[in-house]
Amino acid sequence: MTRIKSMLRLCDWRTKRLYRRFSVVYGVFVLLLFCSSVVLYRTLLWSNRNGIYHRRMRKTENTKEHYNFEQDLSGALFGAKGVLERFTSPVTTSVIHEFSRDVLTSVRKMFPDDYKDNVYRATAPAITWYNNEILLVQRIWLSQFEYAQFYKTKKLTNTWQENYLYTQFFDEDYKPLGRGSILGIPSTINLDFSYRSDGPMDPRLVLVNKTLYISFHMWAYDKVDGGHHGRMHIWNWEDSVVKKLRVPGMSMAHVEINWSPLDVNGTLYFIYTLDPLIILQCATLTGFCKIESGPTDYKFQYARDHLRGGTSFIQYQWPYYISVAHSVLVTEAPQNNYGIYTSHLVMIAVNPFRIVYVSSSLKFHPDFLASYPVARPYSQIKPFVFPVGLVLRNPDVIDIGAHLNDNSGFVLRMRGLKQVASKVMALDKHLKTTTGPPHLAVNRYIRQHVMKSFREFTFQGENIYRKSSQ
Repeated sequence: MTRIKSMLRLCDWRTKRLYRRFSVVYGVFVLLLFCSSVVLYRTLLWSNRNGIYHRRMRKTENTKEHYNFEQDLSGALFGAKGVLERFTSPVTTSVIHEFSRDVLTSVRKMFPDDYKDNVYRATAPAITWYNNEILLVQRIWLSQFEYAQFYKTKKLTNTWQENYLYTQFFDEDYKPLGRGSILGIPSTINLDFSYRSDGPMDPRLVLVNKTLYISFHMWAYDKVDGGHHGRMHIWNWEDSVVKKLRVPGMSMAHVEINWSPLDVNGTLYFIYTLDPLIILQCATLTGFCKIESGPTDYKFQYARDHLRGGTSFIQYQWPYYISVAHSVLVTEAPQNNYGIYTSHLVMIAVNPFRIVYVSSSLKFHPDFLASYPVARPYSQIKPFVFPVGLVLRNPDVIDIGAHLNDNSGFVLRMRGLKQVASKVMALDKHLKTTTGPPHLAVNRYIRQHVMKSFREFTFQGENIYRKSSQ
């Protein structure tokens, strides 16, 4: 009996020890499960707050980055009195992919050009996430007419439509998924040889209620305004329907270009100008737009209005949207009437719409900028990057679809966004800003920074800014 009792006590002790070990293992398992749930919840919360529903938290380690260039990016926070705060943040730009070489190899095979007249260029690479893949819509520019006009090259044998849109899908590392094709958007042929340009140009991409739209400008004789004009259009990707965008009661410019689209709660908007901030709300079914905010009688001036549309605006963290815009300053001396192009990170807020932050010029590696010649040396004198597409890889990294020197399309990457955006949003909330800056405050800021970078030039429009500061 004593032996049996001893065996029972030993068994009871082993059982308790095994239970304690199991409890520890189970506790560790529960802790790990809880931590994983928190991480997953935070990821989904970030995604939902930013309107991102398809694996937006992408890794970037598999993509090789070339021409890395570090800079302290300066920028300004804007409010009702103009510049409220200035600060700098470290960012790094790089080049991760070139579209145009492979695109043009494919495109040349599509044209029965027996006389070899065509000069092919692939510019304006608009990119976006679409069904868990990256969609490219890129402008194909047959620049032979312009070359014949400015360089007095041989007379053209055939007359081709000058611009087309090329589309192709890629995986998240920009490896092609199948062959590309030319999008069949019908276009008139412009026979007005004072300015030859026809076909769809400079696309941007925007998802509205899960429907993809391509915005672009195209020249044609306009029934409403009369005469030959460049007008903005949208193309419904699913239904292959085109709509010309009209703003009743608004006097349109001779050529309307570089409207930046954005989706806000399932409604299509366009940034018409950034300074002053003019917002258009557009109906996708009809193409009719109305001015949501901003002046109704504003007249664009080339020498005054520097900051212009670039990429689409995408939601970063409600109510803040980001874009990479471009600016143009026009030289006066020593060479007259050349455009100096620069790129800028821009953040706006919606509901109500207002400019929140604009950076100084984004810098890129000098060797990259010199890798292709400027395609139009008769109007552009310095290498430049022109942004049209934007992909948010994660809170710190954006990929920018842009062309270099009007010559070749690339994907550029910027790291360091999180520090910039977090500081901007924190300052904006701390200062409780509700109103955007007065007219010319943003453009004056851009002008001052560009002039410091290009001291060898004087620029048109100085009298305008001198008068506005008096």
